[in-house]
Amino acid sequence: MKSFLYFTSVLLMIAFDLFSQETDEYYKLPSQRNDVRNNAYPNLNRKALSLYVGIEGGFKQNYFSQSNYFNNLASGQKNNDLFWGVELGYNMNDQWAVETGYYKNPSFFVQTISSGRGLPFIYRLGTNLQTIPLRYKYKILTLDAITKTAAIYVGAGVLLATNAKNQQLLLRNFTGVTGPQRDSIKLKSETFLKSKGIAQLELSLELRGKISNSLSVAIFGRGNFGANGIVQSNLIYSINANKIAETQQLLKGISYNFGLVLRYDLARGYKYKSLKD
Repeated sequence: MKSFLYFTSVLLMIAFDLFSQETDEYYKLPSQRNDVRNNAYPNLNRKALSLYVGIEGGFKQNYFSQSNYFNNLASGQKNNDLFWGVELGYNMNDQWAVETGYYKNPSFFVQTISSGRGLPFIYRLGTNLQTIPLRYKYKILTLDAITKTAAIYVGAGVLLATNAKNQQLLLRNFTGVTGPQRDSIKLKSETFLKSKGIAQLELSLELRGKISNSLSVAIFGRGNFGANGIVQSNLIYSINANKIAETQQLLKGISYNFGLVLRYDLARGYKYKSLKD
């Protein structure tokens, strides 16, 4: 985690340095500058508006829980996955923004079944949720008071999964024999996707910097909060058709995303309001 944040921070600093001459409005002619004050209409307050698109990517950390461990026959662990998404947003004067788009939301955990012969069976259980994000972001700190090219934003939103519905994802049966009586043993693993994963709350923290007038880059961290058991696996252990033990494995409702997003302004303009109103 620390190495990822360090690497992206270095990339941001390099990008700002390479494009600083291009984006430094101070040294341009007044007719060529985009940040000049509204001197012609001093009684009007001018705010910059922009419509932008973005593409993002990074990795997601999912977590796992299990109700009980019967003789270490079945266990599990958290899973890290890569994700990507696209976004369409509206920015008001670099102060706040609203976004929507598409997000491929990987929702998996790892299941481990003991084979009794050395290496276990390992399965990745879950699915990719096809998600539409609805986000609001607000600037809380400007890092460069002169050029105002870097800032920190906090945000909140909702993730709506269009394919979250009650359905079976996977069914596996593990069979064998044990003991001098050659008893028949069976482990049944049945995995489901649940409709309660249709909506999740998202909180975010973002460090954003401008590369040029129309291009910006940001690194972000997001926390997703929803119901436990969006993905669940039920395991039943039986001997000679008699149930001996059972357990349930769940994908936890809390997950984290860390990544990088590149944004481009499709259109920019200004909004004027009278200071006398």
